Amino acid sequence: MFHKRRNRMKTITDTITLALPAVAFPMAPERILFFDIETTGLSPRASSLYLIGTIHASGADKYTITQWFADTSASEQEMLTCFLEQLEHYDGLCHFNGRTFDIPYILNKCDKYHITPSSHCQEILSDTTQTRSFDMLLQLRPLKKLFGLAHGAQKDWEQFIGIDREDIYSGGDLIQVYSSYRQDLLLHPEQAAAKEHLLLLHNHDDLIGMLHLVKVLTYRLLLTRKKESPARIEHATLLERRPGCSAATISFELSAAVPRKVHVTAPIPWPKLFRGQPQKELELTLEHCLGLLTIPCVHEELKYFIPDYKNYYYLPEEDTAIHRSVAEFVDKAHRKAATAATCYVRKTGDFIPSVSGKIDCDGLLLFQQEHRDKLCFAALPEPASEDDGSSWLPAYVAAQLGCFL
Repeated sequence: MFHKRRNRMKTITDTITLALPAVAFPMAPERILFFDIETTGLSPRASSLYLIGTIHASGADKYTITQWFADTSASEQEMLTCFLEQLEHYDGLCHFNGRTFDIPYILNKCDKYHITPSSHCQEILSDTTQTRSFDMLLQLRPLKKLFGLAHGAQKDWEQFIGIDREDIYSGGDLIQVYSSYRQDLLLHPEQAAAKEHLLLLHNHDDLIGMLHLVKVLTYRLLLTRKKESPARIEHATLLERRPGCSAATISFELSAAVPRKVHVTAPIPWPKLFRGQPQKELELTLEHCLGLLTIPCVHEELKYFIPDYKNYYYLPEEDTAIHRSVAEFVDKAHRKAATAATCYVRKTGDFIPSVSGKIDCDGLLLFQQEHRDKLCFAALPEPASEDDGSSWLPAYVAAQLGCFL
């Protein structure tokens, strides 16, 4: 750790080694600056900014921490200038609750000292779309209920993935510590040094903690429905099952490891016909780079509704639809023009529900009980079939993962 004094402000730098999944970063890791501030209160008009800390990638699994620490409130302007100068070299800013607190506080202090951020910095600081300024509190909020967290503060997420902090204080606790530090600077320098360590340590651990929380974003990427998500299902396999079984399990591999084993469930909106199902939920287990998805299996006769119904005829006596080219040979008294609700073929077999509805996979037919049903089903291959479903299972799994958020 290196200390340097610049006028009335101390600059402290440190380098750490930490392996993180690049896929979980919202943009290239080397283009993102993480930051956190420490203040003597919530209101920028009635409190002082005494510490700005940043951390950024500086090599393979290397990250550099920079902290600007104020000996007096007169250091605020210099700290702000140093922070903006550093931000100028990055395309994105990452923080925890920064959209609500840190950034408005910084901008208010800039106004106080008539500091005008460059257009580049202003574009990042004013972003509310999560494309240049990434608030990890907002990114992780959808996961809080799923994983059973009571609050969702940064320390809660750190504990969730097993991160042990050396720091034991909250930002509010340290307001009095900073006040006492200022009083001890001249009369009790040894005590002041110990308190300075506590102040720097809290910010230091917040910065490193934010880096660790990037790993939690892997869950969010896996559970998103966006096609362009960098965290993907690489392979999927239908595990051995028995004919007529009540559930099927699909194992799959992940392109990015998750930091902790989780087991979660998601409800299935069953139509009336299936509400007696013994298993009513999807079950998902994720551990490292592997996943298991357990889905209720139904043995029923369902219908595949053909989209191009205008080119089909419905045969009431056979309860099926056939193409017009074949229907030419059927007596007109035994056929009628198909509608969207009658243009179907029937299939009896084992099916698994697709809670997400349609699946983006060429060649995969989805079946329904009735035309307007929201719940669709995919037909499982026969147990003796050579087709193990591997061609469509990754797309099926990816679609179902989006139902857990």
